[in-house]
Amino acid sequence: MRLVIAEKPSVARDLARVLGAASKRNGWFEGEGLRVSWCVGHVAQLEEPAFYRPEWKRWTPTVLPMLPDPFGIGPRKGLSDQIGVLRSLLRDSAVRDVVNACDAGREGELIFRWLIELVGCAKPVSRLWIASLTDEAIRDGWSRLAPSRDYDRLADAARCRAEADWLVGMNATRALTCAARDAGGADVFSVGRVQTPTLAMIVHRDAEIERFVPTEFWQVHATFRADSGEWKAVYVADPGAPGEGEVDVAPRAERIATAEGAAAIARAVANQPARVAVADRRRTVEPPPLLYDLTSLQRRANQRYGLTAPRTLEIAQALYERHKLITYPRTDARFLTPDQVPNLPSIVSGLRPLEPYRAVAERLLSAPIRPGKRVVDASEVGDHHAILPTGKTPNPDRLQPEEKRVFDLVARRFLAVLSPPAQFDVTLLMAAVEPAEGFEGGALQFRARGRVRREAGWQAIDPPPASREIDLPPVEVGDPAVATAPEVTRGQTRPPAPMTDASLLRAMETAGRTLDDEELARRMRGCGLGTPATRASILEVLVERKYIERRERELRATDRGKAVIGALRVEELKSAELTGRWEGKLLDLAEGRGDRPAFMAAVREHVGRIVADIGSAPPLVGVAVEGEVIGACPGCGQVVRQRARGWQCTGGCGFSIPSRIAGRDLSARQAKEIAGGGRTKAVKGFKSKAGKAFVAGLWWDASKRQVSFWFPERAASPPAPTVAVGDGCPSCGKGRIIQGRTTLGCDRWRDGCRFVLSGSRSS
Repeated sequence: MRLVIAEKPSVARDLARVLGAASKRNGWFEGEGLRVSWCVGHVAQLEEPAFYRPEWKRWTPTVLPMLPDPFGIGPRKGLSDQIGVLRSLLRDSAVRDVVNACDAGREGELIFRWLIELVGCAKPVSRLWIASLTDEAIRDGWSRLAPSRDYDRLADAARCRAEADWLVGMNATRALTCAARDAGGADVFSVGRVQTPTLAMIVHRDAEIERFVPTEFWQVHATFRADSGEWKAVYVADPGAPGEGEVDVAPRAERIATAEGAAAIARAVANQPARVAVADRRRTVEPPPLLYDLTSLQRRANQRYGLTAPRTLEIAQALYERHKLITYPRTDARFLTPDQVPNLPSIVSGLRPLEPYRAVAERLLSAPIRPGKRVVDASEVGDHHAILPTGKTPNPDRLQPEEKRVFDLVARRFLAVLSPPAQFDVTLLMAAVEPAEGFEGGALQFRARGRVRREAGWQAIDPPPASREIDLPPVEVGDPAVATAPEVTRGQTRPPAPMTDASLLRAMETAGRTLDDEELARRMRGCGLGTPATRASILEVLVERKYIERRERELRATDRGKAVIGALRVEELKSAELTGRWEGKLLDLAEGRGDRPAFMAAVREHVGRIVADIGSAPPLVGVAVEGEVIGACPGCGQVVRQRARGWQCTGGCGFSIPSRIAGRDLSARQAKEIAGGGRTKAVKGFKSKAGKAFVAGLWWDASKRQVSFWFPERAASPPAPTVAVGDGCPSCGKGRIIQGRTTLGCDRWRDGCRFVLSGSRSS
């Protein structure tokens, strides 16, 4: 018997169907000598600090740095049922060997390796490595199973990344939080190896925008008339200047500092003779863009449709897993390998039945498909090739509108890269104007640029953003002209644009470097922040922790996010370039270069230095980020505020409401009801430790000093308070309970204890 383990239930169903394991069991499929089961993402995780040493449970700088060696692996909460199924299957004597069919990438490899370590399985393991979930791809991959040891280096890189994230996150978060508490703060300040430099880029961009002071400038435009036609041009102070400028702002060489200076130039050229000094015309070709990897697909979907990076990844996963329409999306490659070229005609054929692609598909199929180095380059492909359609013809009626849009991006890009280049006529005209008498200086130079598309090529199927075409007349050097209708226009420099998903993904990909060159950015793909598979989740973590917020398409730092970056004195933690170098070393490990022990030793040294730097930094200022007040504490009457992990009394009596109970998130409204001495209504969504769903309401049990459940099938209201007159005060622990006119309360109320049971006459 052979056991196959997939990463998700949906993938396990596809594998079981194709491989013949048709009988459904409780947690797996069986048939044809196979059992096919599944994880639910990560079923195991690195242990919490207290697992290694009891004193590491306390948040105090005296126990830092925490440097486990070796790391321990434990089960994830809420998955005990499926973990039990997997443990039983892996330990079954009938199972001879195991096939790792988790997603073909670094994270999938780690999911499987941690599972094997968790259950203590030592049986032989093979690796199923496939790029799509079509029946043909599954059968082909099954015929080429590889030994698990071939992927040991990938597993090493995955372990290093997870352990490095634990070391930096756990230690830096606790060190900074402790320092903030010393300064009067009460929140948890989460720090991460990738999340913090990503946040820093957004904070720094927002700061640039806030500091920006606009500068006015003026330009002079004129219309030139010659025998062969007329054209518009702009005055340039330095004809040889390359013309750099802020985005959507005139090049520096075209800017005039004062309105008076611009007006003087306009008067000097009005109806004056000119001569063509430069007439440069050339035919240029624009090659097709590269195929999509995940990051470039997310950027394009954000620019074109406003889709967030996490949403695009979710849609791409659905197109890959459920619809079988695209290949594995979590890739960082934008090329194919030579062995894929014979399959390209069948992919094109799968798109031909659809009207938007038919004409281009038929043209491509009319001749042999022979893509060049811009499409096929094995040296540029790591774990997976670029994202492609699978060749399966989609049924538009079965796709959601956003799924259609993302598939259309992938399909059009695939057809575009197999199409010929676009061709343009590009023209540069320089006209020298003899200024009017009395104007000091020599000839005044005016520049015009023209660009007209002559052959659409790949742009016919994958058009770029629209740009205005300018067709200049066929004048020659030395031709006479006249400058007419001079016009002065006023402009203003613009601040940097706020970050969007698209621009932040590019910044993460290039470790914060501003790289307009697509080729250079591609070569740096292994040295950015995170990986294509994790960048979207980093953005969502920052949103969930209220470090950033979305304002339509913009990503802006919150006061909380600014406080974290402002309080963090350790530049290494905020450095995108340093984190990018770490990612480069992880890539080296995955590709067989580098050394795992050496990498982890460097990380441990780095963490020790971070903790020491935070501890020795000047006192933190402005870090007491206070959460929303939801009411008065039922125990002592002090203010109850929202904190990072729930709601807590600021008086120190111990009253707290966690943000998540039994697998269900609590809302602020529910917290207010509990804090007010009431109860929430019974709701669905709670899960027991065994994973069983149940319905319950919540209330504050003063006797137990905790939030407790009440169950509608057992009682119509929460249990009556168990505190009686004469009992010890459950809040301060020093006073006794006495009877008031309408309430029970603590007799030490004059000393500050505010414990009361509102509306209680007796118990």
